[in-house]
Amino acid sequence: MEHKELTQWLLNHYGQEHMRPGLERVRLVLKDLLPSFIQTKIVIIAGTNGKGETTLRLSKLLETHLHYAWTSPHIERITERFRNERGEIPYEELCELIFFCHEIVAKNGYELSFYEFLFLVFCTWASRSPPEFLLLEVGLGGRLDAVNVFDADLVLLPSISRDHQEILGKRYDQILFEKLGTLRKKSTLIHFLDNDYLLEKAQFISNTVGATHMALKNFINIPVHEFSKRNHILSGAAYCYLLNMSFDPQEWTKPVSFLEHRGEILKGENEWMFFGSHNVDGLRKLIQFLQSGTYNFSKPPFDAVIVAFSKRSHHDLKVMMKMLKEAQLGKVIVTVFDHPKAAAREDIKVLATEERFEFAQNIEAYVRRQDKNQRFLVTGSYYFLGYVKSLPCCH
Repeated sequence: MEHKELTQWLLNHYGQEHMRPGLERVRLVLKDLLPSFIQTKIVIIAGTNGKGETTLRLSKLLETHLHYAWTSPHIERITERFRNERGEIPYEELCELIFFCHEIVAKNGYELSFYEFLFLVFCTWASRSPPEFLLLEVGLGGRLDAVNVFDADLVLLPSISRDHQEILGKRYDQILFEKLGTLRKKSTLIHFLDNDYLLEKAQFISNTVGATHMALKNFINIPVHEFSKRNHILSGAAYCYLLNMSFDPQEWTKPVSFLEHRGEILKGENEWMFFGSHNVDGLRKLIQFLQSGTYNFSKPPFDAVIVAFSKRSHHDLKVMMKMLKEAQLGKVIVTVFDHPKAAAREDIKVLATEERFEFAQNIEAYVRRQDKNQRFLVTGSYYFLGYVKSLPCCH
């Protein structure tokens, strides 16, 4: 079965991926698998931005140790969600696991969402060879996310900002409460929070639960726009904790390599830099990073900034457009893409017109009309980045 066919098969049986709070369904379907991980160290990675990158960096550090890493969502391939020390799961093995798990679900009459079903597939895969470490990135929130059926030994928190406010709340303390719902008594929390209010709240929640608390801000000062470096240091702290090694933050401050969709560069007839920034805080930090000393410029660093957004509030979309206008990183080209989670074409077109941005109906056709040897920044929705990367003009 081809990848597109498998994706459609999953959608037909489990629907579109969306937040479905509650742990009862997952606890029921995983009741026979959870004992397989009694000897496994459980790491849960929560937070608003940076949790996916932190998970991937920690997985890379643990490549000589038996481990499994769950991330979501996937951008280009379903196999992205399933990693171990050897890399992504082989596609054929994933197909076998999916149909094996579907038979169990159908036989027992379980009702699972798209996300919950794939998490069952992941846990089934990991249980066949119980690992030393299990890395679990939260899908949304934390307290009611499927990964929270596991009792975390270690919780990592890269950042907190406002996102998915209709589910997590509008206040920082509400959002933090949801994220740290993954803590247990005797868990250890390592975070890179900077806001004094959030630092106090995180300390209070940890003490209330009976968890150990480590604030990296107390050990090293890294600007918030150096997000990849911060995520690398956080993964380094986790690595040292898991292997009972001493942690010296300075040893983890060397320049870091960029990951897929996070500073990735492709070169063909033009140069493409891919930097996902799907919410206001993420885009703000990306702009600050590109305007920092490392990327000092006397003229715009890109010939064009190509951006498309996932569904967000009108306010957030308007703010993000204004941020791009003020950043002066290059000519801003706004477009849309075909995806269930993409922002509505007409809404984006109206906002682009208000900011006097060029609106491209078809981004591939737009790029083909441009001169060669251009430098493009592609940002916004990670789903959009995956779409652009698949276009022949990028290679």
